[in-house]
Amino acid sequence: MRQIRIIACFVFLYLCTNMYAQLSTNELPVSFDSKSGLREMSKSTTPVATMPELDMPKIEMEDMQNERKGIPYRFGYKHKVHYDLNNSGIWYEFPNGDRLWQLNVVCPNALSINFCYDKFWIPEGGKLFVYSKDRKQCIGAFTSKNNKGDIDHLRGFATELIYGSEVVLEYFQPKDVSTDAIMSLDYIVHGYRNVKAGAGALPCMVNINCDEGQSWQNEKNAIARMIIEGSSYGTGSLINTTNLSEVPFFLTANHCVTDVGKDALGNSNLDNTLFYWNYEAPGCANISGEPSNSFVTHGATVIANNSISDFALLRLSEDPKDYVGYTPNYLGWDHSGQSGDSCVCIHHPGGDVKKISTSNGQPTNYIVNWEVAWKSNPNGYGITQGGSSGSPLINNMHRVIGQLEGANFEECYNPNVRSYFGCFNMSWTGNNDNSIQRRLNCWLDSLNTSAQTMEGLLVIRMTKAMNTDQELYSNIRIANNGQLIVQSNIELKGNSQVIVESGGQLIIDGGTLSNVDLDLKAGSTLRIINGGVIDTSNGFRAPLGAIVDVVYGQIM
Repeated sequence: MRQIRIIACFVFLYLCTNMYAQLSTNELPVSFDSKSGLREMSKSTTPVATMPELDMPKIEMEDMQNERKGIPYRFGYKHKVHYDLNNSGIWYEFPNGDRLWQLNVVCPNALSINFCYDKFWIPEGGKLFVYSKDRKQCIGAFTSKNNKGDIDHLRGFATELIYGSEVVLEYFQPKDVSTDAIMSLDYIVHGYRNVKAGAGALPCMVNINCDEGQSWQNEKNAIARMIIEGSSYGTGSLINTTNLSEVPFFLTANHCVTDVGKDALGNSNLDNTLFYWNYEAPGCANISGEPSNSFVTHGATVIANNSISDFALLRLSEDPKDYVGYTPNYLGWDHSGQSGDSCVCIHHPGGDVKKISTSNGQPTNYIVNWEVAWKSNPNGYGITQGGSSGSPLINNMHRVIGQLEGANFEECYNPNVRSYFGCFNMSWTGNNDNSIQRRLNCWLDSLNTSAQTMEGLLVIRMTKAMNTDQELYSNIRIANNGQLIVQSNIELKGNSQVIVESGGQLIIDGGTLSNVDLDLKAGSTLRIINGGVIDTSNGFRAPLGAIVDVVYGQIM
């Protein structure tokens, strides 16, 4: 039976493999060009879709009830609609044959507006933009690269928040594109809670870039803020596999997906879910505006989930590593059932910028979950709250041992505050569930290595300098055109490898890289200069075609 299960895991993993879509193109809408002649015309002729005003007493009562039930933190009300390119808005035609469609959307007194689409397909050459009526905020273009399905198998989509109460949808179709786009709005989300950075978290929360987060600067890149199916918040993290595959597996909480009707064995598409990366304050102080280097990926599929330990494993539809400037980190894990000496939680409370909470000693194991008490730090008292659900519990060896289920208080500086995390070791086998959609091991250890622990994976795709002494609890892969420059004393912990792919460069520039299992591939480069030292006592593989250039320094 064990052999059959291994084969089933492999086949299912292969069938789930797909091509990843790229992110938006970050260009201005066509109508913003004064030469288009559309700007003045559209002010008076573009139709307006106005949503009803909200019944706030009723909504506030629902939110109170949801919070008691542990339902994810809601920030917006979803208006059910059916607007598409044919039954709403207006088409404009340019003299050269290009066409442009616009629809103005108004949600009275809204703090933000965002959209969920039940059908979304853009032909090659088409471009969708979404922007505020005052043109101060704009997202797009979304193109054929963002399609989740094809024209015969339509899937959904979601676009991120635009702040304010009036938003414009704009679709541009060049004259040489003969196939029309298919875009159907399913929900317009009226944001009634302030979701801008600095607004959602309790005041005692500690930003990830305070001193308390300095030992977790690689791990923080694995964490993303989720907007779940348009209207609620959660948190989750990229997670590593034993074959270092860089598949964008994303660990979060089961209740984050089942509360919106999703399940690995049923309706598994999270096409209307958004993932915000690098959503953090640059320093320790809170910020009033949005993070400047944040970016968004769209959509996911639930591939495994289980209510016993409240875990859900997603596969992202758009791969964040495709974003230029982002250094992905895939978290390591431990399914031994041992907690380690202490732990941290990195999360997005209230949908706010990334925070870190530090445990007060070891967590307590209650078989299916960990109970964690928190401690006060110089920069605050990190706990968890609504929006933190799904965030990883990471032990002192920098390995995930669980994900957040909920907490018994949301109150600053209360010594009785406890948070509860589903146990990773229980999720590993799904409490011995036979279905691969109810367990983690088939996905994270498809090779069946039986490893109880796994280090993280840091992927270098550009030039990155390490110039601060640190311990690094991670494997490192230096990809083609990536360059890692070690200018300080870096000690790798655990069973970490450094893999330098063809076209990648590892440069030891006056620093020391120790405790290394180094695997150079043909076409890669190791260069040691300015008295640099690399300790390869754990292993050193350099095949024919790898370049090893020791100018001034040594290999130990």
